[in-house]
Amino acid sequence: MKTLYLLRHAKSSWRDSSLADFERPLKKKGQFQADQLSDHLSSLLPPPTRVLCSPALRTRETLHYFLEQWPLPKSAISYPDDLYLADRETLFRLIQALPKKDDIVLLVGHNPGLSHFGRKLFRPETEELDDLKPCAFLQVDFEVDDWAEVTPHTGWRKLLIRPRALEV
Repeated sequence: MKTLYLLRHAKSSWRDSSLADFERPLKKKGQFQADQLSDHLSSLLPPPTRVLCSPALRTRETLHYFLEQWPLPKSAISYPDDLYLADRETLFRLIQALPKKDDIVLLVGHNPGLSHFGRKLFRPETEELDDLKPCAFLQVDFEVDDWAEVTPHTGWRKLLIRPRALEV
């Protein structure tokens, strides 16, 4: 059994138009969302054994909140350049190349690729997935022994949490 956690970065700022897209930070609301969601999930789910995170500032800042709850060795975290604004095919390639020993992986990325990827993972009988909003979290389970066996329509949607669901 393999479990994939998909996390879209939290709400980012467009305030400074001189910044390149890659360097956009989180807004205060995004920081709050990431902090709240990481607290909630750390009490619900086991931590990942490996993390793949886009190297963009907003994804790294989002991940920071999760690593406060799920401390991992630096060797378990990578920031592949091709994860920045990755499309569905790139995401499949990255997942299929994961080490067999890692059973739970967190992937932190961007739309539209992350939502397209998430939709393509589900078995046909699974409920349709809307676009992942900022700081949305999706858990997909696969009845496989090796990440190389993760192909389209082989996953089971286990959990979907949108930040709005945690607002009081």
